[in-house]
Amino acid sequence: MDKEFAPGDRVRISEQYHWAQGITGTIAAPPDAVVSMVDGWQGPWRIVEALKGPIRFYWVEFDEPQRDADGDGPYFGAEIDSAFLSFERLM
Repeated sequence: MDKEFAPGDRVRISEQYHWAQGITGTIAAPPDAVVSMVDGWQGPWRIVEALKGPIRFYWVEFDEPQRDADGDGPYFGAEIDSAFLSFERLM
């Protein structure tokens, strides 16, 4: 698995991600509605089994609402593959 983040960590989503490209946000626990619909949440993350092995996803609360790749939204947060997250440097 890739990187590890904790609640409150500031992150940036990669420009190579399929949506919410280059935006910033904060690692957080997902809303109760998400936890009740999607199994496997361990605080701010969950593991998804994929063909190439397990992928860790984190819940990111966006600094500004985003539309997804299909134009749906705006969304205030979403689960994002950890491979596409990096720590946001504070100026």
